[in-house]
Amino acid sequence: MKKVRPPKKCSSCGQESVYVRDFCVKDDMTWGIEIFDAALYRCPACGHFDFFEREEDREARLQEAQRAEERRKYYESLPDYFCPKCRKVRKSERCPSCGMGCFPIQKRPEQREGPEEAPAPEPVQPEKKKKRRWFGRDPDKPDWEG
Repeated sequence: MKKVRPPKKCSSCGQESVYVRDFCVKDDMTWGIEIFDAALYRCPACGHFDFFEREEDREARLQEAQRAEERRKYYESLPDYFCPKCRKVRKSERCPSCGMGCFPIQKRPEQREGPEEAPAPEPVQPEKKKKRRWFGRDPDKPDWEG
């Protein structure tokens, strides 16, 4: 069954072009190959051929753009978490780099949307390890004093 496509205007003379068939277009790029289908139209008046994006592809592209926008809005609505070890802000409760539990970051008053929340606990600073001394040196003296 042949699909009936609406006529388009010829880009050369402005007359009505007639749908011929779908055509596979291949674009060789340096880092990959892009293949897509295009609708091929021919103008009966001047014989000019035009390629147009297929309606199905355009609708699918628009739907994908809407889904991407929804995913972006959802991601932005997630709370931010601060990792005390890496000192980075991320969107997950557990740090993917070091595996440590992260603390939620409070929003500034102008960014808050809901009721007032309790303040977040201060991040725990890891305890500094004492330097190991050799041969019974005094731990309070620097290395060069012996």
